[in-house]
Amino acid sequence: MDATSVSGGAGPRPGIGAGQLFLTDSRMALGVANYARHQALHRVFGVDRDQANLLTFVLVLTAGAPAAAALGKAVLAPLAVVTGVNAGIGAFALGQVTRGIAGPAVREVPGAAALLALAAVGGLAVPQLRRASRRIREAEHRVRMQRESMYGAARAAARRA
Repeated sequence: MDATSVSGGAGPRPGIGAGQLFLTDSRMALGVANYARHQALHRVFGVDRDQANLLTFVLVLTAGAPAAAALGKAVLAPLAVVTGVNAGIGAFALGQVTRGIAGPAVREVPGAAALLALAAVGGLAVPQLRRASRRIREAEHRVRMQRESMYGAARAAARRA
């Protein structure tokens, strides 16, 4: 019985779940990355496969700390703009906006400014997040169907051979 008769064509097979598909794809990606690492080390340093792991370990030890420091600087760079003065101005502006929206009685409600800011951000962000989530699900479904189709064709070809 070939893969097309089990799945009825290009549809999803009942035996392959998202977890198994992810593990299969991640193993394949790690295998390709490992092969590329061996090839790169062989071309640059001329080492064989049995020495590649030791060379990788030495390279990580020597280049790991500077790479981590550079990554830390890149991650923290946008936060350097936020200063105490900027935060204070933002808090004052937020308070004025909430009083303009809810009226002067909002001063008596503790945390009203934060609550209104959260509501405004949520009102703007939730529709965008829903659309993005739907598009991600559709893209994942298309990719999954393509992968399952390729795996089914590979299994069928392996059975014929």
